[in-house]
Amino acid sequence: MKEFSVQRYNTVLKPQWDAFISQAEVNSILFYRDFMEYHNTRFEDYSLMIFQNYKLVAVIPANIDPKGCFHSHEGLSYGGVLFKKYAYFKTQLEVYTSIFNFLFDAGIVDVFIKSIPRCYGFESSNHLFFKWLSASLIRTEIYSYIPVGTYVKPNRGRLESVKKGFDLNLTLKEAENFTPFWNQILIPNLKNRYLVNPVHTLEEIKKLHNLFPDQIKLFEVYQANRLRAGVVLFIHDKTVHTQYIASDINRDDGSLDYLIDQVIKKYNSTKTFSFGTSSESHGELLNSGLLYWKESFRSVNDVQQFYHIKTKNYTALQNRLR
Repeated sequence: MKEFSVQRYNTVLKPQWDAFISQAEVNSILFYRDFMEYHNTRFEDYSLMIFQNYKLVAVIPANIDPKGCFHSHEGLSYGGVLFKKYAYFKTQLEVYTSIFNFLFDAGIVDVFIKSIPRCYGFESSNHLFFKWLSASLIRTEIYSYIPVGTYVKPNRGRLESVKKGFDLNLTLKEAENFTPFWNQILIPNLKNRYLVNPVHTLEEIKKLHNLFPDQIKLFEVYQANRLRAGVVLFIHDKTVHTQYIASDINRDDGSLDYLIDQVIKKYNSTKTFSFGTSSESHGELLNSGLLYWKESFRSVNDVQQFYHIKTKNYTALQNRLR
């Protein structure tokens, strides 16, 4: 066996995969197999596991599309090669070389990778490897988040709206039943505003919540017995992400702003609070109203980048160390 070897994931390796993810530099629920496989009928899995002398040192959640292109998993919001903390640079270089050599030998020509936003605590050498691999930057999206421990209050205008919510005598609840929010608030909201449906069906989000009850949570606000707004949070090791945010037809009464202010205060003392992207048309346009709404909660902006790499360029990684 070579010092470094690459193996496609199979179900027998699930315990080993999940154990590795629990110790990875980016410990995100998205990378556990139960999460990845809730939509396994939509994607042909091509996840890879990289071993150094039989020891698992890296993984890449991935799929292959009908054209034979390799993707850091299209069913996930971000991805790429995952290492444990403090992986040596030489190990990372050998892993990248092994992956692209493996894919080249498998007859795969094109690789597409969506990077992990830095707010998830990801500090890597990816961009150097991408440069050496002559990667093409094909898409960039703005990504908003509140750094851990920085939230005090929103800007003046948003604070007035939050105060309106307080005046409504709203009740904040953590909900176990996703159905009212999904059917009464989220689906009508997305259809009316964007002509789209949620990425997850109601049955899918219920299944994921059952699999990850401590990491997928729904918070709602009620005025008396009336549901006014809700937010679905994906709670990772270092970051809380707002997967879905929606309110009922009256968006100016402060109920949604009250809800978001409360959940930020609940989590931001220990975790980064992610609002995600405000980009449209594959990063070519910005939803300025949505972006300002996030910024009014004192979020900062970074970027998420998307790359295209030819596997034949793997030889460019060789002999890079003196």
